[in-house]
Amino acid sequence: MREVLSTTRADDLLEPAQLATSELVTNAVVHAGTEIGIRILAVGRALRVEITDGSTRLPVKRMWSATAGTGRGLHVVDQSSERWDVEAGPRGKTVWFEIGHLPRALQPNRSGASPVDAEHRESTVQVILLDMPLLMHRAWQEHAATLLREFLLYTLEADPAVLDDHAAASDALSILDEQLPRPTLPVDPEELMANLVEPTVTGRQVILDVPTSSVPHFAVLDDVLSRAGAAAQDGLLLGPPTQPEIREMRQWLCAEVTAQAAGPATPRPWRARTDARQPSDKDAALGPTHRDLVPLEEPVIATDQRYVIVAATPPILRFLGYRDETELLGRRILVLIPQRYHQAHIAGTTFHATNGRDVLLDRWITVPVVRADGSEVPVELRVEPRRLTEDDWIFVATFRVG
Repeated sequence: MREVLSTTRADDLLEPAQLATSELVTNAVVHAGTEIGIRILAVGRALRVEITDGSTRLPVKRMWSATAGTGRGLHVVDQSSERWDVEAGPRGKTVWFEIGHLPRALQPNRSGASPVDAEHRESTVQVILLDMPLLMHRAWQEHAATLLREFLLYTLEADPAVLDDHAAASDALSILDEQLPRPTLPVDPEELMANLVEPTVTGRQVILDVPTSSVPHFAVLDDVLSRAGAAAQDGLLLGPPTQPEIREMRQWLCAEVTAQAAGPATPRPWRARTDARQPSDKDAALGPTHRDLVPLEEPVIATDQRYVIVAATPPILRFLGYRDETELLGRRILVLIPQRYHQAHIAGTTFHATNGRDVLLDRWITVPVVRADGSEVPVELRVEPRRLTEDDWIFVATFRVG
């Protein structure tokens, strides 16, 4: 790009042109997994760049959180160019952008473009998703994209074939992102608490149309994210490990597509597994290790980064109706959260771990909690993250109780 623009003496276009080109090439590398062609037309202060690949899946702008670590490519292209679009064909696509206006004689003849007509349109299979957790899915999309990108960078040098796996996994992830409804994420805490509850965050029956060629990509998505999650768990990636419910949702989603595409199969509804005691060789040391971190005379509960309870003080135990801390230590914090808020909690903590979204942190909020006997009671609480070491955090919830 630098060489081309130096010949037309339009060096001031270099920065936006390089930026937009690098974004489109990166998209083609990580999402198409095919050979890539680059064509540059430059005359005076006019420029057109075309990136061609062998994938028929069209690029889509991601509407992710402002703090997300990925998903901004097309927004960057939008801001760096005056216009951009995509021309699709039966065997691939060309994504182009323009700055300025080329002379009419050099403008592409778009009549030669090959739209995907009915004759070449790929067949699809219909997949029925029952009780689809839409809010968890939205949080998972950002988390999964982050893990895929980091895992690609981590393994690429040792295993170049991971590019093909990444392209297949990205294809499956995009199909879900484009077709599943997206719950709105309010910024106001009260609006967030009021709206993101069951049943509004669950799709009772969602129809998914999956291109036949993309069906195997869902098994690849499950496998690659399983390996990426293990790498994150071992501290090899910057992204956070996957929460159990998010992992199980992914496995269910991919299995439903594979099973229903293989032939007649009765759809299995999603059933969340919650309040599971997480196996850990640290369980015996949870209480003594963390008890010194919280004031015993105040009603406080603390969790680790897995959202497993690691400390509970006597005042909060009495308020919740538990005899001693052993009844709570090692259990997911979900045991204290009403079922209708489970999706919101899992999604919120996933967003926070992935991109730092912290709408409900460091402020007093009123929420219902579940006591030992199953009853609910409203409380005021404030959750503060506290760093233990460079890599370890705990979340300390201080309660106001009567």
